[in-house]
Amino acid sequence: MSELYRKRGRVIRYDNGLSVHVTEAGQSREAGEAFTCEPLRESVALPEFDGKEVEETVREIRASVSHPLSIERLIVSRGIAEHEFGSERWTEESRRVHLSIAFRTIRALFSLADFDLGEVKPVIELLPLAREERESPPRLRLAPAVTAALLPSLVGIAPPNVSLWQSDGGRDGKGQTIREMPLGSPPWPNWYRPSYRVRPVRAPHNLRLDCNVRQIDPSVPEAVALLAPVDGLTMRVLCVDGQTVYPATVRITRIEAVSAPTKWYPYGAGAFGAEMML
Repeated sequence: MSELYRKRGRVIRYDNGLSVHVTEAGQSREAGEAFTCEPLRESVALPEFDGKEVEETVREIRASVSHPLSIERLIVSRGIAEHEFGSERWTEESRRVHLSIAFRTIRALFSLADFDLGEVKPVIELLPLAREERESPPRLRLAPAVTAALLPSLVGIAPPNVSLWQSDGGRDGKGQTIREMPLGSPPWPNWYRPSYRVRPVRAPHNLRLDCNVRQIDPSVPEAVALLAPVDGLTMRVLCVDGQTVYPATVRITRIEAVSAPTKWYPYGAGAFGAEMML
């Protein structure tokens, strides 16, 4: 049985100093073990938009970062895409910010699904205060953006005092509705397709973590930003303990409390951030 997927898209992207406007269409076909993909020579009838939001976000970020900090990576994009799979057709819009800000030998990493920089600017102010690396404190809060980055690593191994869920919302890479469900063992019902050039894989979407305990102790030190991509259950983070700011490597062995989810982040097939206490 052959499955045909088509995608038509329009994106405006600022990519490390270069503004790119792309309109393209492509398709992929699966037939058993065979997977092929190719661009389509056709016009794309999607709403047009200007790059004002992208330009303003780039200016705001660049104006916020000054010596002794530097921007190592800055990608800001806005896009719209129409998907077609079998008889299903749906449209999605996206906004993304991927940012790396360096201070000496450390760098704070951000991946956002909107142009709200409210969680970036406090980290920009804290980075120049960072001192030498320390041991992770015995108790630690994770900011929502840090928690969201961790959730894909918890699939299948979430500690017994929490439960990992797929939240409803949107469609997957084969046009199926993404429905709420507890995440047990694979195979997952939904498909993740980041591009028509990539074969879709089964994956949970819109991850969120539930815990019976939601009360977070505000006096506990906080991990406010990632300093490296999450490696399994190990994270390198920027910690704030009162007036002291320092990098630390944290190994997730227990989760004491998780607050209500706040916002969606583009990690894997999506994850909801929430404040977490270890």
